[in-house]
Amino acid sequence: MKCALCNEHIDENEFLFEGAFELDGEYWHAECYVEYYGEEFETAV
Repeated sequence: MKCALCNEHIDENEFLFEGAFELDGEYWHAECYVEYYGEEFETAV
C-alpha cells in the first residue's frame, strides 16, 4: 500500500499504531493527512 500524498510504502504496523489509515479506499500516513487537510483524522468511536 502507498500513501495517497507522498506515495511512500505504508507498513502494516503503521495501521496498528495509528500512524496510517484507510479513508474512502485511499491509504494515508497520519502526518500526510494533516499536511494535506490541515487537521487530524478522527475515527468514529
